[in-house]
Parts: sequence; C-alpha cells; structure tokens
Amino acid sequence: MFSLDNTPKAWFNQIYLNLGHFRGGSPHHYKVEFSYNELVEQTSVPFGVQFNLSEAFRELLIRETRLYQYEVKNPLELAPELRTERWQILCEHLTKYPVSTKSTQVKVIKLLFSLCFHQAVLEYVPLMSAVEIASDSDSATLAFLRAMSDLMLHMDRYLPYSLKDLETIAQNAPVENIVTISAGLQVLVELAKTWKNLEGAEFWRSFVERQIKAILPSLDAFEEGLLMSVYYRAAVFVPLLKKNQTQVVAEMDLCQAYAEGLKGETQNQQFVSYENQSVIMESRTKEALWLQDLDLAEERARKLVERDILDPRYRLELGEVLLKRGKVEEAVQAYRSATRLGPPGTAVAWFMMGQCYQSLGELELAYDCYLASLDCDPLAISPVKRLGQIAPLLGDENLASWSEVRLSQLQEEKKKMEASGSSFRGYVLTVPKPKQTA
Repeated sequence: MFSLDNTPKAWFNQIYLNLGHFRGGSPHHYKVEFSYNELVEQTSVPFGVQFNLSEAFRELLIRETRLYQYEVKNPLELAPELRTERWQILCEHLTKYPVSTKSTQVKVIKLLFSLCFHQAVLEYVPLMSAVEIASDSDSATLAFLRAMSDLMLHMDRYLPYSLKDLETIAQNAPVENIVTISAGLQVLVELAKTWKNLEGAEFWRSFVERQIKAILPSLDAFEEGLLMSVYYRAAVFVPLLKKNQTQVVAEMDLCQAYAEGLKGETQNQQFVSYENQSVIMESRTKEALWLQDLDLAEERARKLVERDILDPRYRLELGEVLLKRGKVEEAVQAYRSATRLGPPGTAVAWFMMGQCYQSLGELELAYDCYLASLDCDPLAISPVKRLGQIAPLLGDENLASWSEVRLSQLQEEKKKMEASGSSFRGYVLTVPKPKQTA
C-alpha cells in the first residue's frame, strides 16, 4: 500500500487527504487551512481565497498518487487509523452537525467545500426556499455553498446546470451578506461564458451594481477594495461580449488598480490580496490573447508562473501562449513541469506535451505522453485518437488495433452521455509546426 510519503505529489497535497500538517503551497491549500482555522477558532472573515476545486480534483489526486485508501465521499468514511487529530476534529463536528449552531454549520460546510467534498455538502445542506434564504445570513451562506457545490458537480459530470438556485440566493439573501453579490456575479459569469447571453449578463451586472451600493457603507477599506476588484473582473464580460476592446482594457485596469491598492493587515488579508492579484493576472493574460498581443500575453503568463511556482494551471497557461507563438520546444518544458505539480490539469499537460512531440516528429516520446495522459484520465478521447494516428507511423499493429477498439467504446459512451444531456471531455488546442531557425 502506498503511503503519503511515497511521492512529493502525495506529501505536498496531504492536507486534502487527512488534514495533515500544513506546509504552505498554492492558494487552494491555504483555502483549506484557513477554513479549518475558522472552524476550530470559531472565527469568520467576509472574504477568502477565490479559487475553487471540483470533486474531480480529489479523484485525480488519489488516482495519480495511488492512495486509494483515502478514496471517500465523506470524511466520516475514512478509516480511523488514517485519521490525523485535525481530521478527527472535523469528524466530531460532522457527527454533531444536526445540533450545532447555524454559525458552526457554516464553518463545517466551508471546510467540506474547501476539501472538495461537494456531494457531502449537498447531503448536509438541504435545498432552501427564498423565505429561508432571506431569514438570516447564515442560511443564505449555507444555501450559496450548496449551490456552488451543485454547480461544480454538474461541471464534473458535464451536465447542464440551471442557474435558478444562484438567482434565488442573489435576489433573496440579506442585503448585508456578501453572498448576494457573489451569487449574482456567478450568474453573470455563467451567462456570459457559457451561454454568451449579453442581455442576461447586462441585467445581472446592473443588479450587482445596486447590491454593491447598498453594502459599501458597511465595509472597511480592504473589503471595499477587494469587492470592487472582484466585481470588475466579472463585470468585464459584458464589454467582452460586445467586443469593446477599449472598455475591456479600461475595466481590467480598474480591476488591477483596486487589487494593487489593497493593504492587508492580517495574514489572511495579505494572502487573499496576493491570490487576487494572481487571479487578475490570469485574466489579463487571457485578455492579451483576446487582443492578439502575444508579446504581452507571454510576459503576463511568465509572471503568473513566477507568482505561484507550485500551481500547474499557470504552466498550462504559459504552454498555451508559447504554442500560439510557435515556441513548441519551450511549450514542452512548461507542460512537463505541470505534470510534476498536478492535479489539476495533469492529463491535459501530458496530452499537450504529446502533441508538441508529435509536431516535432518525436513519435516515441509522443506515444509515451499520450499513454501517460490516459493513465490520468482513462475516459479522454483525444489521446486515443492521437495514438491511432501515430500507430501506423511506428509500425505498431497492436496499438492501432487497440486504439480503434477503445475509440469505438469511448464514442459510444459519448453518445450515451449526450443523450442524457451531458457532454464529453476533450482537448482541442492546436499545436503549430515549430518555427525553422536559420
């Protein structure tokens, strides 16, 4: 049986598996630690780390580290001999959850959410009516955490998601609770990114603006600056849909200015401020790609990696930018480093590295990368297609036969998923041919 000390990846992500000793890391690791501290210290802060991980992250982490003894859907299911003292404290709170105060329930659910136990969140928090959501802030917060867990589970399963629950929370939560704004912004972003619904996005942008005006007098300087920064990063989707480049740049400048003006006094505030600037830099990298300014996009992508050297997502971002610039060899290095840090994104990193090697004519290396991608994500179609392409070139009849059979199985599965309203995973980024040097 594999142990937590067997690989750096397992050791580094131990906090997700048993709430083991906190060693720092990426923002999502801090999110778990802050949530745990809020529970045991019975404190609360209005803002936290923004980045959310889906339940699939836990599944990928366990698959990649082979730590199947930690494969549970509820912390109470973890074997007693695998529990740390901190994990046991969480379990005790879960056992007492029905009789706990609503304030404590919020803290327990926040920790479950941070640990990616999204199905468990739905089981502990019932669906609430508009009247219940409006009754008090804790109920509204619980409803919001439930809605976000439900959204992430739908995304994991490639299923369409109704925004009704988030809309109800935004329109009925007590005005002094920040979740009325958080829910509204989430609706705005989903309407803009997923549905390209300009009219809906404009409505929710106006709605959130009114909520912000109502809540600003109750916020301190740090909370106000962070809120305005978060607002502009979401609201910018409206001019983005309108293809208004001038307004997009102006609003992202405002977003960044608010973020850079934050003066955090506590450790939590300082880290939240730092993470917020990283999130904004990620958005500004995508903005530069949208503006087709590849020099600026690469500059920003490299800054992202420097800001958080342990987050594989930013290395995937850098790899994408480098590919758009035709720097295939450099992209390989970015993707290779991401495979050491993931999840999330390990399967994508291996696949993209395989595409890079295939474009460079290194078919054996491409073969290895596609197999590694499938090892991380056995349901991925794209690596199987690629293996089928290179099999004849390698003279590997067995690989060709297997690829044909497996592709047929996956395509049949795809049809079943689409029939049930789901979609299927795949990687579509195109790798250009490397530039010839003199």
